[in-house]
Amino acid sequence: MIRLALALSIIVLPIAAAAAAQSDEGPPRWAANIARKQYVIMHGLPRPYAGARDPTPDTDAKLRRGRFLFDAHCTACHGWTGQGTGPEAFAMVPAPADLEWLARTPKNRAQPYMYWTISEGGRQFESDMPVFKDKLAKKDIWALIAYVRAGLPRSSP
Repeated sequence: MIRLALALSIIVLPIAAAAAAQSDEGPPRWAANIARKQYVIMHGLPRPYAGARDPTPDTDAKLRRGRFLFDAHCTACHGWTGQGTGPEAFAMVPAPADLEWLARTPKNRAQPYMYWTISEGGRQFESDMPVFKDKLAKKDIWALIAYVRAGLPRSSP
């Protein structure tokens, strides 16, 4: 009987903890990511962002700056690899987006989408993604985008 109780606690406690961290209030963990993509499919990007393109080349210095900014502003939620598994991600509902797909998205589609997302944050999609347009210079947002688009290159965290 004790073994059964122990076995059940090993199985049930992690599930219960995950359920508690993902409250029934607000959207499910995947909803904000889907809502943002659905918005773009239905309405396109908001006009100020639809034509956004990085005017500067992706240099080593720009990628280093992007990594510094990513480490400072993004890893807590998106994680070192950009998979949405940062130390604060577990308690977030909805979960932070997995950014890996953006490295494989064609540049002409990814850049405006990413610039809009970083600049405006996720409030309209019930996401905790912060607004960065008033916190980061345009060149810093472009450096972040270049770093993510380069596949978040790093040798170790």
